[in-house]
Amino acid sequence: ASYDDDKNLGIAANVAYDIVPGLTITAEVDYVNVGDSNWTNADDDDAIGGLLRFQRSF
Repeated sequence: ASYDDDKNLGIAANVAYDIVPGLTITAEVDYVNVGDSNWTNADDDDAIGGLLRFQRSF
């Protein structure tokens, strides 16, 4: 989580799960709320994003 003097808020959360030994899947969700300075150049003040990562170790 992050917050600054311009009232910008950012939150990220993730979960990693080992399917089998050597194979990990990680899911992440990100949220941002733009405060007084719109550094994202987006039309909306709120944004949400995410990712899904597959990692194989040999």
